[in-house]
Amino acid sequence: MSTSPQIATTARDACAVSPSSDTLLTDTLEVLASGCAGDCISIDDVTSALGSKCFAGLLFLLAAPNIFPTPPFVDIALSIPLMILSAQLAFGVRRPWLPAWLLRREVATERFAAIAGRLSPVSRRVETVLKRRIAPLTGILGHRLIGLACLALAIMLALPIPFGNALPGAAIALFALGLLNRDGIAVLAGVAATLASGGVAAGLGYGAFRIGEWIAEALSFPI
Repeated sequence: MSTSPQIATTARDACAVSPSSDTLLTDTLEVLASGCAGDCISIDDVTSALGSKCFAGLLFLLAAPNIFPTPPFVDIALSIPLMILSAQLAFGVRRPWLPAWLLRREVATERFAAIAGRLSPVSRRVETVLKRRIAPLTGILGHRLIGLACLALAIMLALPIPFGNALPGAAIALFALGLLNRDGIAVLAGVAATLASGGVAAGLGYGAFRIGEWIAEALSFPI
């Protein structure tokens, strides 16, 4: 936020939530949406509020909006930090790093509250059924494999695939919820969504190739 360091620190303190591992992501969303950080919320504010859960929390917050219709190029803008975070997760980085210019990126609190209002009912409902199970899937190796999968999904988000954002966004969101709640079932659901995303991307890619081939033949261009 464009405030002095002292004021910024105060805003982050106002948005602080319990550092307990049992604090739900939805609770943090509602705290941030309450306007505790002022008229605008930066990514730095979000990471401070998420605390030890900022890795998986950021993955969820950046991926979940893609499940819904978004304005043009929003998916590409969200895919950049998703790629950075996913690569770090794959390499075993303990705490996410983002460039300063990205941490300073802001969204109006009103806009954030609208997004949170759409996500919170869904995340709250999902969080009621999530629990710790199938521990190896959310262990050290699991984190790295999830990071690789999320990196591939983030790249898919950046591709110009019509209506192709929902499945990759949902897959990353499921992986993030699995990490947040140490739930291997959510991770498996993320794997299923990843395979579906790959199938859709491959099908659309093949379809585009065939259309291009047909156009080239119709115009008598060799390919």
